[in-house]
Amino acid sequence: MTPRSLFNIILKVLGVFFFRDILVYLSQLLGFATQLGKPEDIPELLWTVLTMALVLVVEAFFSYLLIFKTEWFIKVLKLERGFDQETIPINMHRSTILSISIIVIGGYLVANEIPNFCRQLFVYIQEKRMTHGQTNPKIDYTLVSGFKILVGSLLIAEQRLFVNLIERQRRK
Repeated sequence: MTPRSLFNIILKVLGVFFFRDILVYLSQLLGFATQLGKPEDIPELLWTVLTMALVLVVEAFFSYLLIFKTEWFIKVLKLERGFDQETIPINMHRSTILSISIIVIGGYLVANEIPNFCRQLFVYIQEKRMTHGQTNPKIDYTLVSGFKILVGSLLIAEQRLFVNLIERQRRK
């Protein structure tokens, strides 16, 4: 494996991390959309949604560049320079490393969110019991946490699909 191909893999994995963040931000945007109700809250919620949308656009741009335009990044940042060896002795195929990385990212997301989901669900049930159904407690955070678990599970289950997408773009 050459230093160029190693940096290619590292940048693609970083792009997948950005993509994961995009999905998390999307779930948070959906949570904010459910809070629209009072007219006096609309300016603050609109500002929050616009800020998050800007972050989404920037992260989507960087994610696209890191996953599909890694050669450009390597050339601009001159990452392959300064290595004594022309090859790095790693006997794994690029797709195997990408698969492992996507599984680790998905597993990390699921492992982080399961306790949070349980806590949010517990708080929701407690609020529901304490008010005896008179008010509707917010379930937004529980839904966002459940969405993150779903995204992590999909990354793990469909890692081959993501690897094929990344590799197909590289072959072009």
